Amino acid sequence: MSKSLIQILFFLSLCIQLHGQTTEMFAKKAYKHASVGICVLDLASSKMVMNLNAQRCMEPASVVKLITTSAALEILGPDHRFETRIEYSGSIVNGILEGDLWIRGGGDPSLGSRHVDGNPEAFMEEWVQAVKLAGIRTVNGRILADATLFDDEPVSPYWLWEDLGNYYASGIFGIAVFDNSYQLTLRSGESGSQPEIVSVKPALPELKFENHLIAASNNKDSAYIHGAPYQWERSLFGTMPDNRQSFVIKGDIPDPPYYLAGYFRTALEDVGIKVNGKAVSLRSPDKKALNVTDTFKILHKTYSVPLSQMIRFIHVNSDNLYTEYLLRHLSLTAFDKPASARVGIQVVKNFWKQKGLDVSALFLSDACGLSPNDRVSPELLAQILRYMSVKSKNASVFKSSFPLAGKEGSVSGFLKGTVLEGRLRLKSGSAQSVTSYAGYYEQKGKSYVVVLLVNDADANRLQIRKDMEDFLLSL
Repeated sequence: MSKSLIQILFFLSLCIQLHGQTTEMFAKKAYKHASVGICVLDLASSKMVMNLNAQRCMEPASVVKLITTSAALEILGPDHRFETRIEYSGSIVNGILEGDLWIRGGGDPSLGSRHVDGNPEAFMEEWVQAVKLAGIRTVNGRILADATLFDDEPVSPYWLWEDLGNYYASGIFGIAVFDNSYQLTLRSGESGSQPEIVSVKPALPELKFENHLIAASNNKDSAYIHGAPYQWERSLFGTMPDNRQSFVIKGDIPDPPYYLAGYFRTALEDVGIKVNGKAVSLRSPDKKALNVTDTFKILHKTYSVPLSQMIRFIHVNSDNLYTEYLLRHLSLTAFDKPASARVGIQVVKNFWKQKGLDVSALFLSDACGLSPNDRVSPELLAQILRYMSVKSKNASVFKSSFPLAGKEGSVSGFLKGTVLEGRLRLKSGSAQSVTSYAGYYEQKGKSYVVVLLVNDADANRLQIRKDMEDFLLSL
């Protein structure tokens, strides 16, 4: 018997053994009505070591981010940066700007972001300094925030109403600042009483709350903020722990470009630069109405962190905002502005189709996985991850961007304390009825892609994760 035939027989025997163990593991009563999809690919040979419903389209939750981040890395490159410009129109005479100051949005999600090391307000200090260096002491015009790089649909129509208004469903605008979110500090008394609002950071004086929160005798954060983009009224529902002097939840800034224009105006006046005009945000439908024909001069440019760093943020923290921004930038590679999510989705699908993958197993309504309409097969996701490891010139950047299971980010508790702690690089995903993991696994000198998707199991998430851990430990 030839050596190659022995290897083939061993591989087949291993696949049959693993399939039997896995089928038994997920044959529990809790999975009777669930959809369980598993795909394990040998990276070197592309052979499928494990296939359990691997061709079935399932809801992926946040692991779907990998489809957009990988395409963005390939199309834009790891060193790509996004640019925000400070410009002025008109002329400067004797320290007086007879014209407007402009914030020209470049769709940079890292402007003032909590994910970036250092002072989150450093960019504003640089902008104010640039105005001072230009000799401007008075602005006889407006502060205009130009957000027309992106379209006027900041949130997906396929997101759930219960998510809108919360930080993880922040809108996607041509200008971003402070992750397009704020911190709301609350104080609670006895169980059954209504908590009071202590502060909002950053300060948003126009934001008004209708408070329906109730203090409860538990340690759960079950407080939700509801509201739509461009509307400065928000409603608070749910519960928060009782008898807390300080409890923080996060919401979305309704109109970040407008807020940033006002913030810039205040920062200038704080150093003695008078601004006689209003702070205004410019949206796509408004551009013709303003009839802007002036020429512009650049005062300052602010650059984002590199794309490779953004992708690391996304994979470690499962950040929805950054992922949706990348989707809009992919839109701009195919069509001129304004960028849209719809065109971005088509760019992503076309990219993977051109790489020879079967995108008929991919249904996207967004890039981040917040939409319950998203569907992908475990096999397609595994093939994309294999491509990024074997065929991409950015393979090392992409693979190292995944957090180590049991040690980092959203997978810091997964496989912790087991022999696999720190040995898998995984992206996690979770939604109301979804638990998912996807990434890379090395064992005994061999490398694998692993994709695990579970939908609609009759079990709590801890039990599902335990079963997934047991599966990975059995490989």
